[in-house]
Amino acid sequence: MLTESAPKTSLSLDRRQRAMLKEMGVQVWQPLAKAAPPLAVTPVAAPALKAPPSAIDSEAARPDVQAASRTIDVPKQVVQAPKAVAPAPRAPSTATNTTSGTSVWRIGKLQTLYTPQSLASAARWLVLMESPASALQEPFKPFDGDAGKLLDNMLRAAHLHTAGSAMLATLVRANNAGGSGGDLTAELADVLASAQADVVLVMGRLAAQAMLQSTEPLAALRGQIHRLHGAKTIMTIDPAYLLRNPLDKAKAWDDLCLAISVAAAS
Repeated sequence: MLTESAPKTSLSLDRRQRAMLKEMGVQVWQPLAKAAPPLAVTPVAAPALKAPPSAIDSEAARPDVQAASRTIDVPKQVVQAPKAVAPAPRAPSTATNTTSGTSVWRIGKLQTLYTPQSLASAARWLVLMESPASALQEPFKPFDGDAGKLLDNMLRAAHLHTAGSAMLATLVRANNAGGSGGDLTAELADVLASAQADVVLVMGRLAAQAMLQSTEPLAALRGQIHRLHGAKTIMTIDPAYLLRNPLDKAKAWDDLCLAISVAAAS
């Protein structure tokens, strides 16, 4: 059964009466103290904030910057541009074999690259390849190392491994400190006579210039048929250069295709 509680009333009890009621377990409610009136708050004006300078404001308009500029202002130094240095003159070409130069070209011994084929229609090839001086030492193995593997791939792509004869002779630019050396023209004639090649493939820029006694760049010597003592000759890029510049392999392949067409027409 729900009953409504009587409203609590405030009793005016002294200290002794409150102590007696407390001992009896009676809770005595005390009136709440009246809340103090709120203090009057006097509004205080906020100090004016200085607007930050704009990013595009000129520093000359700011007095602090002007003072700093006057303090650290130093005379500007005039920097002179370096004088142009004239390029050094290019050394004359030593592509040809001379007795007064500091180097001569030597032709190594002929060696067979692949087993000769007995086909009557098979062409005879001679490869003259620009090589380091160590190539004159015997035995020289043209297919050793990365450059040798690339050479083998190039010649096999041109079907020299199925040719009637595929021979190679190294072209070496040797030291000529003593001022004496072999006759390149005579050596070349002997090698060509021994090889009896239908097509000659000269590999290397300096070697091509030496064989033709020319100072033209290899780009001007490629893509055409030359004659070395009557033998049809094609100039191309050597494998060592192609390892450093693989993008030029397409140019070397064009030269091989030209040599193949020359050999087929022989």
